[in-house]
Amino acid sequence: MEAEILSEIRDSEKKAEEIMERAKHEKERILHEARISYSKLLESTENEIKKQHEKKLAEFKQKFMAITNEKLAEGKTVAKQLKIKAENNISKAVDFVLKIFEELI
Repeated sequence: MEAEILSEIRDSEKKAEEIMERAKHEKERILHEARISYSKLLESTENEIKKQHEKKLAEFKQKFMAITNEKLAEGKTVAKQLKIKAENNISKAVDFVLKIFEELI
């Protein structure tokens, strides 16, 4: 009777060890899968962030070029207006200088 009880205890211990071993392997498998999933998610997130960054950078460059071109166009317009004004003032300046000379003579 004691031998049977000891045998049952040993069998139970052996089954418990097998269960513990299977649980350990299952835990390792789950952790391995979790690491793989985490790595994939991290890589995907990094790629998405990179794409968003590149998109925002492209948008910024486009806006910068638009503003630059707008300012250049404004500058050209102002320069043309100043040139026309200067050309108009040349004849007035010549007339003024001639008038002064005529008064001196």
